[in-house]
Amino acid sequence: MTTRAHRLGTVLAAVFLSSSAARGQTITPVNPDVAPTPGWVVTPSIGVGGAWDDNVLLVNPGEGPPGDYASPIRPSLGLDFTGKRTRFSAGYDGSAVLYRTLDELTSYEQHLRVGLSHRATEHLTFFVDETFTMAPTTDAIPLNGGVPFYRIGSRTNALGGGFQAALQRRLSIRGAYTLRQVDFDFDEIASRELQGGHSHEFDVSVERALSARLTLGGEYGLDRVTVAADTTVAADTTALPLPDERFTIQNAGVTLKYLVSPTVTASGALGIAHLGAGLVRESRTAPAWRAALSHTMRRTVVTGAYSRSYVPSFGFGGTLQNEEWSGTVTVPFARNRAYAQGGANLFNNDALEEGQPSLKSLWLTGKVGYRVNRWLRIEGFYNRAQQDTRREGGRVTRNQLGFQVISAAPFRLH
Repeated sequence: MTTRAHRLGTVLAAVFLSSSAARGQTITPVNPDVAPTPGWVVTPSIGVGGAWDDNVLLVNPGEGPPGDYASPIRPSLGLDFTGKRTRFSAGYDGSAVLYRTLDELTSYEQHLRVGLSHRATEHLTFFVDETFTMAPTTDAIPLNGGVPFYRIGSRTNALGGGFQAALQRRLSIRGAYTLRQVDFDFDEIASRELQGGHSHEFDVSVERALSARLTLGGEYGLDRVTVAADTTVAADTTALPLPDERFTIQNAGVTLKYLVSPTVTASGALGIAHLGAGLVRESRTAPAWRAALSHTMRRTVVTGAYSRSYVPSFGFGGTLQNEEWSGTVTVPFARNRAYAQGGANLFNNDALEEGQPSLKSLWLTGKVGYRVNRWLRIEGFYNRAQQDTRREGGRVTRNQLGFQVISAAPFRLH
């Protein structure tokens, strides 16, 4: 432990693990580049840096939105356990963004995750997981692009579980349930388009390997969705409150997975999607499909995917015909000490209700990093969020360009 970065990692670990050390436990450094370490591993991390944000208010560029320089501070803590039959993983990631000029916009973003899987028998595994996100803007929450961009506090939580079983040597089945909750802070204007709500999501799939390369299967999904009523109407004492909107979405199809080569995998599904009738809409049935391609060679990974189906919209109080394009790339270089990563997600959301706007949303992310040593890395990043509601003044773009220095030191508990 001679370098300054190494000492910084040790100090961080001591801070986060002081309660464990007080109980007489010992800690041993873990190499993050090798396979999961048996037993308990704790990973404290801290990231600091700076970034320029050219649209901190998330408004139309024609309104002359202000930009500002921010100093993000990103603490995180991970806890993982790998046993013979059980795996557990939990983590917290925070981000305090301190704006230099518009200090009243200083905000905090939080992410929590918990996952547990247990192999009850040689052929049966159970799992549960939960994820929570609290963000100061709606462009930072993962909702299939079906939410308009506003600088409004938002919260999403997904709690679920299920099982995976091998019925035969080449036949497997998987079932899962997820309860998803979406909430937004109240705003007199934005709340007309940000209702929030919850959904009960049931999914089951069956796969059979016909050969070493080809796997066929089937899948079925049922979403029971409740979208909250317009809160601006509910707040008006002279108006009768509107009832919540309830409906179901069902998807069923045939799936295929094919190993094109040892490094290339293709997969897809073809089926139908059915939208049940609600208070303001009739039932609909339409084709649904998706396709994906991944290429892995050494540590370089390239993926691409396309899908089309119905999705619930917690932004406009209805349902959208969703079309999604996505892609990622990860390229290590300089003997794996440096890396470049990029990603893109494009959503075309067509409203099914007359008078409701459609959405075209785009997210671009990219970063280049260098690992100084096992505990310290430096990254430069660029993020772009863009959306068009296809109505006057409905275009929003936001660019963030910056850097960060991250120190992370995984340790095994004895």
